[in-house]
Amino acid sequence: MNKPHIEFINWFKRITTHEPYPYQIRFAMDDSLPQLVDIPTGLGKTATTILGWLWRRRFHQDRAIQNATPRRLVYCLPMRVLVEQTYENAKGWLNELNLLGNPGDGKVSVHLLMGGEIALDWDAHPEADAILIGTQDQLLSRALNRGYAMSRYRWPMHFSLLNNDCLWTFDEVQLMGAGLPTTAQLQAFREKLGTYGAVHSLWMSATLKKEGLATVDFLEQAARLQTLSLNDQDKQHQEVSKRTNARKSLTKAQTIWRAEAADDYAETLAKEVVQKHKTESFSLVIVNRVNRAQEVFKALQELLRSASQPPDLLLIHSRFRSAERKKIQARLKESPPQGRIIVATQAIEAGIDLSAQTLFTELAPWSSLVQRFGRCNRYGEYNEDHPARIFWIDLETLIVNKKGENEPNKEAAQPYETTPLDWARKQLTQLTDGGPQAVSGFSDPFPAPPAHMLRKKDLIELFDTTPDLAGNDIDVSRYIRETENNDVQVYWRALVDKNSESAPRDEELCSVSIKSFRIFLKRKKPASRWNSLDQEWVPVTDRSVWPGLTIRMDIGSGGYSEELGWTGDENDLVTALPPPPDATPLDAYDDNRRTFIGRYVTLTEHAKDVAEALNAFRKILFSSLPDVPWDDLSKAARWHDIGKAHEVFQMMLPTPLPSDDLGGAQPPWAKSAHKGGAYQRPHFRHELASALALLQHKESDLAAYLAAAHHGKVRLSIRSLPGERASGDGRPFARGVWEGDELPAVDLGDKIQSQKLILTLAYMGMGEGPHGASWLERTLRLRDEYGPFRLAWMETLVRVADWRGTQKEEEINE
Repeated sequence: MNKPHIEFINWFKRITTHEPYPYQIRFAMDDSLPQLVDIPTGLGKTATTILGWLWRRRFHQDRAIQNATPRRLVYCLPMRVLVEQTYENAKGWLNELNLLGNPGDGKVSVHLLMGGEIALDWDAHPEADAILIGTQDQLLSRALNRGYAMSRYRWPMHFSLLNNDCLWTFDEVQLMGAGLPTTAQLQAFREKLGTYGAVHSLWMSATLKKEGLATVDFLEQAARLQTLSLNDQDKQHQEVSKRTNARKSLTKAQTIWRAEAADDYAETLAKEVVQKHKTESFSLVIVNRVNRAQEVFKALQELLRSASQPPDLLLIHSRFRSAERKKIQARLKESPPQGRIIVATQAIEAGIDLSAQTLFTELAPWSSLVQRFGRCNRYGEYNEDHPARIFWIDLETLIVNKKGENEPNKEAAQPYETTPLDWARKQLTQLTDGGPQAVSGFSDPFPAPPAHMLRKKDLIELFDTTPDLAGNDIDVSRYIRETENNDVQVYWRALVDKNSESAPRDEELCSVSIKSFRIFLKRKKPASRWNSLDQEWVPVTDRSVWPGLTIRMDIGSGGYSEELGWTGDENDLVTALPPPPDATPLDAYDDNRRTFIGRYVTLTEHAKDVAEALNAFRKILFSSLPDVPWDDLSKAARWHDIGKAHEVFQMMLPTPLPSDDLGGAQPPWAKSAHKGGAYQRPHFRHELASALALLQHKESDLAAYLAAAHHGKVRLSIRSLPGERASGDGRPFARGVWEGDELPAVDLGDKIQSQKLILTLAYMGMGEGPHGASWLERTLRLRDEYGPFRLAWMETLVRVADWRGTQKEEEINE
């Protein structure tokens, strides 16, 4: 073994306390990365990819491999529950290396993105190394420019950073459903449309076949995917052999779910679980529906109520608020001496490292069963003296209808189809062992064909984030999950409290299926969503709910239990979480929070600060990205706020302090020491005035577009919005700018001076006009020339440069 390999082994062992498996060494040290990782469950795939990426990015001896390794690792899990475990592991490993921390200090930051737990600041460091860990709902919706549970005006930033300079890792992809073909299509489009920095996709599963990725635009790539799997050297490794040869007796449970006995199912199963549970051991019960898990949990509570030393009971599913999920995570780290019984849904199939001695699982598709079996005797620690046992629970997938004919029992099968369940049952009846060796010879013949396929036309249309005239957006949910599995985010407030008017916090949010929530709303429970354009609450009914929507409920409406999670029962009254000391205001189109920073800053000073921040990006990234049109980015950074010289913006600011108190500084101002007021013209956007000024100064279309887009509110189209104030004399108007408005000359620093202008909105028209092509024609041309991923990335750099200029000015005030 050569010196670099020995160095990696010692490094890996220092972090994890055990030597890496041979396949983990190959992942970190080989010249190129695989696209598929086909490794049995329980053999450290999470450590393989996270530590393998870190080694390649920061420590590999070959500088070319370091530079070729993307700066962002995106770790995507299919389930919402206990993604925190992967998150905590990543932070722990980085902490061991003293690398966890602020990216501004050269550290690696770790961020969590899942329903109810959304990192808010990771997009502020596009040049830094980072690990993003989240669910496919949150990550894929962002990669499609329609991020769930976030400000629509920030969509393009996440879209850019998740499609440029990234290593995507998809774990347990057999659970991704409709999201899987979307991942393949996105990778194909990145290769065809171009990105800044390499983007590599890595799919991990013990049950995935290459055919599952052979989508229409990824067909050729899927045929030649490089696969990392166990070789003879891996199999001879002592720890690998112990885990892959672990035995787990497999028998059918006495309990069967039958339609006619559905009401007694939870109690019957609970009795069998208690009977088979070994004292002071760990038992795991996995059922397919949240409501069934809740009922079984309650039945176990009742049965064990009088026990002298009852095992610790824990319920795990995807319908808890983040606040309760964190408590569950903390309890999982404990090892109660009296033993434990966990009741869970399929949410436990991925993203959690558990090893039970006794496992009960409902019948499920074969790929899911393999994952569930991997949660029993996971480390091979149980032997003949303390045997590991799996009991599979049959479901009555056929019933006799009124005509005396057999028909599928959809109630029993949900959320699955009956055909793959029936096939899995046949395989189970042939087996007496559920260990990796026993189940590896079976291949699930039922890959679900995608109902919706993301095509290039769809992706291109998604680049435009402007809602239609009715306020609706393109729905991306069909590309992320099967329709019936789509969720909304719900939070509860005491609506008589002022705190109810602040933005929801991560710990308050609970993922709820649309189907369940619609049923709840039919009981006439008041619910509302925030309209950021009109800055008002809009009632939500069972007919006006869509995936990813964030909805506010009154605590008196019920529907949630801290112990059981979302129940939909109005008798389960919710406890509102205490408000934080620094509540975040609700998102608003006319929001000017970043303008009021506690001190006055002239437009000249701000233009210089932002241009300086953009040039800092240029120094860091130029060597790896020389083909970026850096001059246009620098121009956009310098001119991005020239529209603030407009009278409407200046009048929105309170009366300035006397000049002698400001060191002789003179308006126009970019930042204010006061809290500010409202625009005389609703929905005024200074960045539109900036873009018009750039065009009228004959600067490039790209510089004008980047200046317009630096708040995410003016991008591909220019049109007036509902509620705008018209000029009264028939002049064109849009976003608070009127035809014929005057923009004074502005000193932009470093001897750069703009001219006094009379602004024109002729660019709103279609086709060629007196000033050339329309705004829409220019922006579409940019989108097609650079591609949507690269154009959005340039938007992000200019926008973050603006943030950093403001941050510098705030720090001066401190």
